[in-house]
Amino acid sequence: MDANNLHKLLARQINRYLTEDCLKHDRFQQFVKAVNESYHNFDRDKELFEHSSFLNEREYAAINLKLKEEISQRRQSEEKLIEAIKSMEIPEGEEMPEFGPENLVTLVDFLQKQIDYRKQIEQELRTAKEIAESATLAKSDFLSMMSHEIRTPLNGIVGMTYLMSQEEVPPSLAENIKTLQFSIEHLQALINDILDFSKIEAGKVELEEAAFDFKHLVSNIKRAHQFKAEENGTRIKLMVDDDIPDSLIGDSLRIGQVLSNLVSNAIKFTKKGTVTIELSLQYKDDDYASIYVSVQDTGIGIALEKQKAIFELFTQANSATTRQFGGTGLGLVITKRLLELHGSEIGVESEEGKGAKFYFTLNLRVSSLQKTVFNTVDVINEHTLRGVRILLVEDYPVNVKVALKFLHRWGVLVDVAENGQVGLDKFRSGTYDLILMDLQMPIMDGYTSTEQIRETNTNIPVIALTASATYSNRDRAISAGINDYVTKPFNPNDLFQKIAKYCHRLN
Repeated sequence: MDANNLHKLLARQINRYLTEDCLKHDRFQQFVKAVNESYHNFDRDKELFEHSSFLNEREYAAINLKLKEEISQRRQSEEKLIEAIKSMEIPEGEEMPEFGPENLVTLVDFLQKQIDYRKQIEQELRTAKEIAESATLAKSDFLSMMSHEIRTPLNGIVGMTYLMSQEEVPPSLAENIKTLQFSIEHLQALINDILDFSKIEAGKVELEEAAFDFKHLVSNIKRAHQFKAEENGTRIKLMVDDDIPDSLIGDSLRIGQVLSNLVSNAIKFTKKGTVTIELSLQYKDDDYASIYVSVQDTGIGIALEKQKAIFELFTQANSATTRQFGGTGLGLVITKRLLELHGSEIGVESEEGKGAKFYFTLNLRVSSLQKTVFNTVDVINEHTLRGVRILLVEDYPVNVKVALKFLHRWGVLVDVAENGQVGLDKFRSGTYDLILMDLQMPIMDGYTSTEQIRETNTNIPVIALTASATYSNRDRAISAGINDYVTKPFNPNDLFQKIAKYCHRLN
């Protein structure tokens, strides 16, 4: 037996208690070998146990530390929760109980009561919101109905007044007609302001994305207000940066409305002075152009303390302004809201008695078109529409009379139908180049009539000639198959151009 392989403790015991003769027996050597292995196994097990005990102690310490941290965090959370609950607004008549870590059940019960209370408040708010939305819808419907009812007879007044202004009449009558036109324009402006505001308030205004020439738009606005400015002895100056791109993408109608509101206000409050419209390029890259716009006048000005109020509903600088100059007080509110839809803000600089300056910046996409082309007829040529056959579907006799006077003057051949059903029957039995369709009529309305026309003919142009000016009516008309829209009281030039466009009579 090799003594070097023996466990040191076993070798020491053999040397002490046994002789060499004892170690010579084979069976005894096998016994010593088995004992030796047991000693070695015991040492290995001892090492494993000691290592395992060490690991367990370290894990226990880590778990114990984590547990202490969690207990501390829980205590802090409980304290913060209790503090937050104590700061809550509780229903009237209910007292706040005392909370502590030892009575968390009370805390849970109190929280459940508060959750139920908040749910009740939320339901009440939801109900109030639904009632408010219903009231807004009812108001929108009322405004739509009133707008239609006012615009229908107003169309006859506007049309007849325009026709009278084109005739040779005595000077005294011409002066009366001029006064009548001014009153009509004022009434139209009031109706349009109220309707526009109702659209904006109801969130019905969606900005269009189309190419337009900003410089051309501003030039047209100046031209449109030139006559009124001359009446006030006021000069309109236009300062336009030549670096502004010729073609930009945006809603030219709404941008024009903003500028028209500001220019109209400036002229209204400026006597024998100057109104300056400025356009300048602030920044431009391949995709966007940032354009600074301002309208400055030398009129009555606005006191500093009133400058914020003029952008609020139905508010002007003072009551004397309303009496002297008129207006709803909605123009600047509409302007402000429209600019907000464009992601812009309107600013004002003014001093009472020293004029005012309104300004804003628009970020518009640059169009890939090199030049925006305007293919319109600026002046009515009464030979352009000669021989065009039109079916006029209209139930209001005065509006029929007004429309016929214009259409006959332009040489148009007209067939009249007093409602949608008669219009449908005449369409089926006749041949027409275009249909002028009122929308709200007895027996069959214009939407239904157009839908049935479209079942057999998808090509004939149908233009809505209507006093229904809301966006919902416009959308419904387009869905029914109507190509375009002319709102009563209509501008004769607008109607002329649309008929010419759809009958392919434009040069």
